[in-house]
This record gives sequence, structure tokens and C-alpha cells, in this order.
Amino acid sequence: MTKISERWKHNGIIEGYCNICGKFDTLTKDHVPPKCAIILGPVLQKTVSEFFNTREPVKPLNAKNGTYFKTICNHCNSHILGGLDNQIEHVTKTFKLHLNEYMKGSSIYPFIRIPFDSKSFTRAMIGHILSATTVEDCKKEPVESSFYSPLREYVLGKKPTYEDTHDIYYWFYPHRMHISAQNVAFMNEGHVASICALHFFPIGFIITIKENGTYPKHSTNLNLDDKFLTFNMTSINYEFTTFPFINLKGNQMYLMSSGHTCVSYPLIK
Repeated sequence: MTKISERWKHNGIIEGYCNICGKFDTLTKDHVPPKCAIILGPVLQKTVSEFFNTREPVKPLNAKNGTYFKTICNHCNSHILGGLDNQIEHVTKTFKLHLNEYMKGSSIYPFIRIPFDSKSFTRAMIGHILSATTVEDCKKEPVESSFYSPLREYVLGKKPTYEDTHDIYYWFYPHRMHISAQNVAFMNEGHVASICALHFFPIGFIITIKENGTYPKHSTNLNLDDKFLTFNMTSINYEFTTFPFINLKGNQMYLMSSGHTCVSYPLIK
């Protein structure tokens, strides 16, 4: 009998603790990636371990209208993230226009630069990463966390920056599948880094602990005083575009909580 993806467990909740503000309230659907950045339609969903493990067949969850998580309250969903998502929309639409010109050979330089509002963009992206979690996290009151608490305060506008505690890296992500992940520990050459990720065409985006991260060589460090996002379009590091979920070499390994991850990909009829 074919196993069914555990993703079916993570939407069936009505009330709980909001994974951004921490208040107990009715929980609402947050699309991750946000609706403004993608074309909504039927997708299949698995956890990361189910998707990349080809030895044990797993039946995916069939979602009719994109991937969503019921883990945040209406105020955080509509009034905070809803007011910030226009920057994600601006970046993705502008990037796709530049990418189309780049693929036509209009530019000889392997870089694409996108003007953006760094605070609105990062608050929105971090907010959606916080919402992309298991409903189990909403069944108990949030506890203080050196990784997540500063990010929540930044998204809520209680802190002016994330840069005192975290680093953000981004790159060109050329895949149709969307990946969201929390609580990933990645070891490379004995160094262990904590990583959260949100990847959707055309952006790869990870959060790490400040000056303690591991990231692809072709990625760019995002600073809050940046006026442009600069994407390195070289294909030499293509195999690392799904980082941290890559083919492991040497002593590399990653450890994750399966319920805190999701891969969604188009339903092809």
C-alpha cells in the first residue's frame, strides 16, 4: 500500500497560536509562496524528505489552488504580510522581465539588478517563512527562541533590523518546484549551520545565524542598506540552486524536521 504524504496533517486546524505574533486566535490561510508572486493552480505537495527520497514511493497531497499554511492570524496575514507583499510582487515581476531579456542575449554581463525596498521585501519573505510550518507549532504558546524571536519582532515592526542576529542570502532559482523549510541543520566540513529557506521561481532565499551560516558560493548577501537585489546568473553552480537540499559530498549532511518542510510542484495533466 502506497504511503500518503504527511502534508495532509498540516492544514486541519481552526484556532491556535499565531506563528508570527504568538496570540491565540482563529488561524487563516497564508499562501507560500505568496499569491502575488506565482500563478495559482493545482499543485502536488510532499515534505522534502518524501520528495527527494525515491526509494519509498509516497502519494503526494493534491492541492487545488497553490500551497497554503493555516498558521497565522488574520491580522498578521492581512494587515502585516498583506501590506508588504507588493514588494515581493515587484521583485518577481521585474526579475522575470529582465530574465526574458537576458535569455535573449541582450546583456553580456552575468548579473541582473532589481531595485527594491529592502525592509518591506525582507519582512515579507521572513513572514512567509515563519508561516510555512507545521500546525503542531500552533498548538502551544511560542517560547523564546534565539533564532525565531528576533525574526518575529522584525516582521512585526518591533525591531528595525534583523542584521544584529541573522544573515540573509539569495540567488537565481530556476526551478518550477517551490521549497519552504524551517529548522534545517546543515553540516559542511565540520561546521553546522541553522537554515530556513524559501525558494520559488526565480528567487532562492535563506536565513542563517549571523556570521555562522553556510550558503552557495554564487549567492549574494542581502544588506538592509541595499538599493538593488543583484543576482549572479552564472550556471556554474546550478547543482546548488536548491540549497540546502543538494547532493551531499564528503562529510556533508543535513538534519531536519520533516513536518517543517514542503515541496510543491505543478500538476501536469
